[in-house]
Amino acid sequence: MESQIRSFVIGIIGEIDPTVDETVSDDLPLGPGGLELESLALVELLVQVEHEYGAEIRDEDPAAQPTATLGEFVAAVARSRHGVSTETTA
Repeated sequence: MESQIRSFVIGIIGEIDPTVDETVSDDLPLGPGGLELESLALVELLVQVEHEYGAEIRDEDPAAQPTATLGEFVAAVARSRHGVSTETTA
């Protein structure tokens, strides 16, 4: 399932930046220094993932932050689909 989610996420990011494709590394941050998503684009990504997969990732969740990597975001979406909170406790 994570590979389907990853493809969906990359498709959305690819609409913003056509240079992003399936070969992009899971280690790249979503924001600065990586995929360079601005906050509005990140919100749009969250909305589309929620609509497509029913995954609820809150804005304050570490996986929804620009510092989260593509791999962390995809894993959080997969966990959220199964009703597991993606928030971590300290």
